[in-house]
Amino acid sequence: MKKMALGAVLVLVLTIGFAIYYLLSNLDGIVKTAIETYGSQATQTAVRVGSVQIGLKDGSGVIHNVAVGNPPDFAAPQAFSLGEIAIRIDLRSLSEEVTIIEQITVQAPEVFFELNEIGKNNLAELKRNLSIGTSATSPPSSAVKTGGAEPKLIIRKLLFTAGNIHARLVQLNKDYDLKLPEIELNNLGGETGATPTQIAEQVLQELTDRAMAEVKKQGFDQYKMKLEGEVNQRLETEKKQLGEQVGDQLKGVFSY
Repeated sequence: MKKMALGAVLVLVLTIGFAIYYLLSNLDGIVKTAIETYGSQATQTAVRVGSVQIGLKDGSGVIHNVAVGNPPDFAAPQAFSLGEIAIRIDLRSLSEEVTIIEQITVQAPEVFFELNEIGKNNLAELKRNLSIGTSATSPPSSAVKTGGAEPKLIIRKLLFTAGNIHARLVQLNKDYDLKLPEIELNNLGGETGATPTQIAEQVLQELTDRAMAEVKKQGFDQYKMKLEGEVNQRLETEKKQLGEQVGDQLKGVFSY
């Protein structure tokens, strides 16, 4: 009986050991999937990650080539491109309910701003998607196994440095290449932590606001008002023409 019990315990230990090995050996893939899953869910666009390298010995990590896709009706394939993201994790927190990330540094982010033919811009649409996506969706159970709920994070410091903005005003055929000011965010998630979706919304909104502020310095508001005026005028003209057509048809009906 003791031998049977000992055998059962041995099998259990081996099973747990193999499970832990599998988890750790596939940690890079798990993180990559989590970023793409929760990022796409928050932005309602395609989020893609080139590669992830996590070092559990020192808590360091590097994520390469994160791309956030554009909403529909915009020409550029993406709204943001984040070249290299360096991460430093508090290893002691991995066994806790809330994981603490000491610092994230985003090197050379690229922001692609586009004002389309009808006066809408992709960053404003992305912000709208974020606010809708966070409140209307729940974490998918099939893509990342998190026990039915998103994990909680605290990010002590997040830094965007050496960034650029590529602005395109489609209707006016104007292009601008601008510098993105350095952005530093602290204590994301507060004291109790926040889900990746919530943090993604906060970070992308801040990045969007800073980028739009730089674009506005180039006379964006003036161009936007001009385009909106042209669109409204075109709508009024079409409405008037439609009214005249209906009037002519009614005259034809009542003339008999």
